[in-house]
Amino acid sequence: MKRWSFISGLTITLLLLLVMSGYCVWVTRGLTTDLEKIIADNYDTIRAVRDLRSSMTRINARYLSVRTIARIPSGQGNFDVESAIINERLDAIRRSSSEPGEVVEVDRMQTLINDYFTNYRQMFLLSPKENERFTLLIDALARGTEDIAELAQKIVELNERAIFARRDAAVERGRMFVWAALGIAAFSLLIYIYTSVRLTQGVFQPLRRLRDSIQQVRARQFDALAPIEGGEELAQIATAFNRMAGELRAYLAESDQRVVEANRVSRAILEALPYPVYIVDEDFKVRLENPRAVALSQALNITGQLPSAVRKCIDQAAALGCELVGDDLQRAVEIPLPDAPAGPTPTYLPQVFRMAATPGTTAGWAVLLMDVTKLRQFDQAKTKAIATLGHEVKTPVTSIRMTLHLLLEEKIGALTPDQRELVAAGRDDCERLLVVLQALLELARFESGRVVMKPVPMAPAELLAHADGMHGDYVRRCGLPLTTEPIAADMPQVHADEVHTVRVLGNFLSNAAKYGTPGQPITLRAELRADGFVRLSVRNRTQRPLSEAEQARVFDPFYRRVGEGAEGTGLGLTICREIAVAQNGRVGVWAGDDQVDFYLDLRSVTSSSLHVLGQPVALPASGG
Repeated sequence: MKRWSFISGLTITLLLLLVMSGYCVWVTRGLTTDLEKIIADNYDTIRAVRDLRSSMTRINARYLSVRTIARIPSGQGNFDVESAIINERLDAIRRSSSEPGEVVEVDRMQTLINDYFTNYRQMFLLSPKENERFTLLIDALARGTEDIAELAQKIVELNERAIFARRDAAVERGRMFVWAALGIAAFSLLIYIYTSVRLTQGVFQPLRRLRDSIQQVRARQFDALAPIEGGEELAQIATAFNRMAGELRAYLAESDQRVVEANRVSRAILEALPYPVYIVDEDFKVRLENPRAVALSQALNITGQLPSAVRKCIDQAAALGCELVGDDLQRAVEIPLPDAPAGPTPTYLPQVFRMAATPGTTAGWAVLLMDVTKLRQFDQAKTKAIATLGHEVKTPVTSIRMTLHLLLEEKIGALTPDQRELVAAGRDDCERLLVVLQALLELARFESGRVVMKPVPMAPAELLAHADGMHGDYVRRCGLPLTTEPIAADMPQVHADEVHTVRVLGNFLSNAAKYGTPGQPITLRAELRADGFVRLSVRNRTQRPLSEAEQARVFDPFYRRVGEGAEGTGLGLTICREIAVAQNGRVGVWAGDDQVDFYLDLRSVTSSSLHVLGQPVALPASGG
C-alpha cells in the first residue's frame, strides 16, 4: 500500500510537471513569434529609415554646403553610392511595411526621394552662369530634405507604436502564465507534501534507524543491530546488514591481531637495523625513529628532531619530487657530534624514500642514514694514494721517456734497426703511461675537491659552438659529418664553467667519432627539460647494440667495453662525471636501437639551486 501511494504521488507530480512544461513551451513559442515579428518588420523598418537619413545627411553635407556653382564637387561618385543605398533602404522599408497606412507613407516618401534625386542631377548640369537656377535648386533640396525627414519620423513612430503594442500583449500573456504557473506549483506542492509524509513514514524513518546502526557499527559497537521494520525490501536490507555486522566483527578481530603482529615485526626490524632511521610526515615532523636515531638526536641535543643536514636532503627530495637513493659517496653528509672524542667526523649517506598515504596513515618520508665513515676514509686514502703514486711515478717515467728520446735521436751513438724498434716501443709505452698518470692525477684532484669551478651564466648555443670549434675538425677528419640542431629562441642560459663544459662535450664527440657508424652524422643538441635542467647532448649511431650490463658500467674508472679496439685509458668519462658533479649537473646516456645520446645536464639560470647528484647510466662505448 505504501509503495503504491508513493508511486501515485510521483505520477501526479510528473503529470503536473509535464503540463507546466507544455504550457511554458507554448507561451515561449508565442513570445518568440512576437519578438521575431518585431525584429522582422518594425525594427528592420526603423533601422532602414535610420540608414536612409544617414545617407541623405552625407549627401547634403557634401553638396549643399557650397555657395556657388563653381564650388560644386566635380565628382559624383559619392552621390551615386549614397543614392544607391537610399534606394536599397527604401525597398527594405517597403518590404517590411505591415502597419495600417504605412504603405501610403512609403509611396509618398518614394515620390519625395525621386524629386530629391532629380533636383541634384539638375544641379550637377548647371553652367557657371545659372546662379539664379542654382539658388532655386538649393532651396528645393532643403525643403525636400525636411519633408523626407518628417515623413521618415512618421514611419518610425508608426513602428514604435506597433512595438509597444506587441510588448504590452506579451506582458499580459506573461501575467497569465505566472498565475497559471503559480496554481500548478501550489497543487504540486500539496502533492509533494502528501508524498513526503507518506515516504517519511514508510521509508526514511527505517533508513534513519539503519543509519544510526551503521554509525554504531563504525564505532565498533557490533551489538547494536538494525531493527527489522519497513517494507519487504527494507527488512531484507536490515537482515543483510545485521549478518554483515557479525562477519565484520569477526574479521576485525582477526585483522587487529595481524596488525598488532605486523607492528611488532616492524618495530623489531627498525630496532635491529644498525643505522639511524627517521619516519617524518609532510611537515617534516618526526613520527617514528629507531633507537639509533634516538641516540643520534640525543647526542646532537635535538631530541625528537631531524639533524639539519638530513632535513636538507628531505627538502631536496621533496622539491624534486623523487627519492634520493644510491651509493654515491659525494652525497654523504658529515654530522659532527659535540663533545665527541678526537677522530674522524661521523659521515652518513642518506637514503630518502617516499612513503605514500595508506588508510590510517599520512604521506611522508623515510630516511635511512648509512654510516659510511670508514668508506669515506678509505676513499680519501685511495685518492691520496693515487695522487702520491702519480707524482712519485711521473718523475722517473719522464726521465726514462727523455732518455729514450735521446737514444732515438742517436746523439750518443747509432742504433741498429732492431735496437731502434725496441727503443721506439719503449718510448710509446712511456707516452701511454704518462697519459694514464696524468688522468689519474686529474681524477684525484676532482675527487679531493681541489679543482675550482667558475660557473657563469652562458648560452647553450655558445657552448655548443665552442665545442664544435675546438673538436669539430677531429670528428670531420674521422669521416663523420657534424651538425648542430637549431636551438629554441627562448632557451635559458645555464650555470657553466666554459673550459670544463666544452671539455666534457669534446670527450663525448671523441667517443662518438671513435665508435660511431661510418658515414652517419653526429649531432650537437640542446633542449630544456621539465626539471629545470638544460640538456647538452651528442647524438650518434652505433653499430653494436648496448646491453644493460654494459650501460651500467661505462662511467666506472678503467672500464673498457669488451671487443673494442680503440685506444683510451678508460678514465675520460669518469672525469666527465666529476666535472658535471662539480657544476651541480649530471651526465648520462640514452640509448635506443642504434641511436645513442651522450648528455650533460646543467641547471638553468632561472631554476632552483637544488640539484640531484644523478647516478650515471650506460654509454655506447668505453671511455676514451
